[in-house]
Amino acid sequence: MKNSVRYKRRSTRSRAAKRRIILGVFLAVVGLAIWSIVNGVTKHVAPVVKFAFTARSAASAPPWTGPQLARLRSALDDAFAPALSDRYSLAVIDAGGRLIFGRHEREAVTPASVQKLIVADAALNLLGGDYRFSTILAAEKAPEGGVLDGNLWLVGSGDPSLSSDDLRGGVRLLAHAGLRHIDGSVAIDAGTMSGPELNPHWDPSDIGEDYAAPTSAVSLDDDTIETQPNVWAPMDDVPATVGADLDRMLRHAGIASAAPVLVDKAPLDTIVLWDHRSAPLRVLIGHMLFVSDNHYAEQLMRALAVDAGERGDDANGLALERDFLSARGIPTGGMHIVDGSGLAEANRVSALTLARILSDAELRDHGVELYPLLPAGGRDGTLTDYDFTAALGRVRAKTGHLSDADSLAGYVNTMHHGRVVFAFMINDSPGDPDTAYVHAVDRLAEF
Repeated sequence: MKNSVRYKRRSTRSRAAKRRIILGVFLAVVGLAIWSIVNGVTKHVAPVVKFAFTARSAASAPPWTGPQLARLRSALDDAFAPALSDRYSLAVIDAGGRLIFGRHEREAVTPASVQKLIVADAALNLLGGDYRFSTILAAEKAPEGGVLDGNLWLVGSGDPSLSSDDLRGGVRLLAHAGLRHIDGSVAIDAGTMSGPELNPHWDPSDIGEDYAAPTSAVSLDDDTIETQPNVWAPMDDVPATVGADLDRMLRHAGIASAAPVLVDKAPLDTIVLWDHRSAPLRVLIGHMLFVSDNHYAEQLMRALAVDAGERGDDANGLALERDFLSARGIPTGGMHIVDGSGLAEANRVSALTLARILSDAELRDHGVELYPLLPAGGRDGTLTDYDFTAALGRVRAKTGHLSDADSLAGYVNTMHHGRVVFAFMINDSPGDPDTAYVHAVDRLAEF
């Protein structure tokens, strides 16, 4: 089972390549911010991104006439006809927030990875784009004479991007400060998040694949381990595995511990010896959407609950997502979600729900947060191999693929009617949904 079309799973990529992707997203976001400052753009002005064409605002976009809408609907019906089954949901919303095309738009179907748009939008709004995760090394008192009296604690907050290189940086800092012996254990505090590490709703055939990695407050290297060169598999018992990794790093740096690795909650009065902060949340979400990273989505979903002061588990994270949609007035009829990533086939979401999320983000803040974080059609991430023609350079979207579910949702800048939103999902297709989506988006772009 796969979770994004033509997506090379992490097991086929090096860690260095992944870090380059995150760095690239970070530089793109930073460049966008610098451009905005230099040109005096406020938060409420749509940014210039990679597109040569910028969308008209809702106020300036010419209204759709009756004949235009009739031609649009006929063109989209023709594009989808070869791929439709009994289970599908399709919606298009114009620049002013009006539904201009809908076919079973309120029917909740399996969304696959376009479901990540829910956690992305909720996290950007509830946590904020500048939010950073913190991972610390701490002790009950400062080391003296190269000796730490007691345990060395690693306390995680759920950073999905923490790498072994990051953690080695903390170890080097302790070694350079003169630490040589821990008169206690390497202790792991993963208590910020709770619940099963693997979602019980995931297909058993996905278990053991690197795209179905566990969730933990002490996430490291996507909670995967290298089983052979450039091949990665999910960790078993993340806190214990990370503890063993940290203990090896310390010993390699000349810092020995006196007792076995411990998994327990850190005391409240610990002293911070090293504090690692993640890249801003908008950069992490950009990576998640760019490569359709399931692990990031699951970590972010639980982080919503933690930030709200709730138990950091799936149930509370999902409740926060639903509450956010309700507060925004997003229709959720028939919605049933059991994870953050869309990997579970039990998830059900309608095209209208997803389209309204995207439209609300566009109308609320002109897409400043969400729009530039989506891959560009035919150019980036999971959209690299989509052969757009009229829509090339005009579309940003999120893909979704499971065994019997295919989806695409995002924005397209039309020729004459501004930026419109689309959400297309087809389950159990007898044809090629991806080709149908490309043809439909190309037709949209021409209007």
